[in-house]
Amino acid sequence: MAEPQYFDIVVIGGGSGLTAAYFARQDDKAVALIADRPDAIGGTCVNFGCIPTKTLVQSARTVDAIRSAAHFGVHVDQDSLRVDFAQIMRDMRAARADNAAGARQWVESDMTPFFERVRFVGDKLLETDSGTRITGDKVFIASGARPAIPPIDGLEDTGYWTNEDVLELDEQPASLIVIGGGYIGVELGYFFAALGTEVTVVNPDEKLLAEDDDVRALFTEQFGKRVRLVTGRATGASANSSTRRVAVETNDGETQTLEAERILVATGRTPNTESLDLSQTGVMVERGAIVVDDHLRTDHEDIYAYGDVIGQGMFKHTSSTEGELAYRNSQNDGHRALQAMSYYANPHAVFSDPEVAAVGLTEADCGKQGLDYRVSRLHYADIAKGKIVGAPAGFAKLLIENDSERILGCHIVGPDAALLIHEVVVAMNTTSADANLVRRAIHIHPSLSELVGTLFDQT
Repeated sequence: MAEPQYFDIVVIGGGSGLTAAYFARQDDKAVALIADRPDAIGGTCVNFGCIPTKTLVQSARTVDAIRSAAHFGVHVDQDSLRVDFAQIMRDMRAARADNAAGARQWVESDMTPFFERVRFVGDKLLETDSGTRITGDKVFIASGARPAIPPIDGLEDTGYWTNEDVLELDEQPASLIVIGGGYIGVELGYFFAALGTEVTVVNPDEKLLAEDDDVRALFTEQFGKRVRLVTGRATGASANSSTRRVAVETNDGETQTLEAERILVATGRTPNTESLDLSQTGVMVERGAIVVDDHLRTDHEDIYAYGDVIGQGMFKHTSSTEGELAYRNSQNDGHRALQAMSYYANPHAVFSDPEVAAVGLTEADCGKQGLDYRVSRLHYADIAKGKIVGAPAGFAKLLIENDSERILGCHIVGPDAALLIHEVVVAMNTTSADANLVRRAIHIHPSLSELVGTLFDQT
């Protein structure tokens, strides 16, 4: 058998794997980039997640703005409002293709790509489906995740969509059952509902999302005004020529049958590890996710893993941070301390309506940890710009540790939440995470930033 091709750096994964590859190339390392196929370059974010889905959400928000224009004295003939669903989808796919093409061009020009599936056949030895063998000094596993499909009787035969399938549509469904009330379900549910699809969301819990309880309560209340919410567990699915049915076992023990034109499954994501044959390396896997230490190193000293495949924070910005840190640690010569990955101030957002953003601990987390803390809340309607934009039903919530004044967490539900949270993120990334850092800042009046400034001032 031919000798394996040797590289300084071997990266498995064409999405967040590009982060480690980028920093390796900055150091003039020879890089092998392995992805299942050429159109996988860019990963979930570019092809199936962040970029295309938020592009769709922008169309939904535009429709919402038109429909609510009368509140601001702008009157639009609602009967003449027409949504060109096919154009929305075409434009999204065109933008997606441009982004993916740019990423692929860079990979093909600056490193050695292998567009095949790969598995470990030895310590740091990889083999592609065609038999090519690859090895390297350091190996990075960033193989991502895929939609998790629950074991619902009849679902496979009935047919369903995932977030990936939705992006290929040209025709808008008249009705849709969304199984799952997490961020993927409520973002896509919002998109379809805003454009006129009759949407039903099935969720095991009465409250949607995995957020602070107060945020969940308000979000569920507001989101429930535009979709039908059914609390329970989907247990079966069936179909006839035009309708799909989902049987739901409700929390009171009864069975309810829902009907819609289509079904969307949005019940989380599963790390892509099965096909890698990690048993050949000593790399440990728990519940499908690769186990890493605080420095993102696996049980093998030369193999690192990050991104969705480790199941820590399945967000693009998180995996990009992990990727740089993993690469830096892999190149440590022992003369300086390794950098530990901290999720303490790792923010996230949900781009639905209302928008949600959060960083740090929830109030429930603080209680479980026995922290001595206090809570401050402020509604959008309590600040000048909040009134100007229509006093939306939303608020910001702050958790501060008593005595130390350390910021423990902040949660925002309402317009521009994903932007407003960043002032708190910056403060939390300082050594002290002192609330006074925000209190001392002068906030522009009138602006929504006063929601954060006033929230801190009143604690």
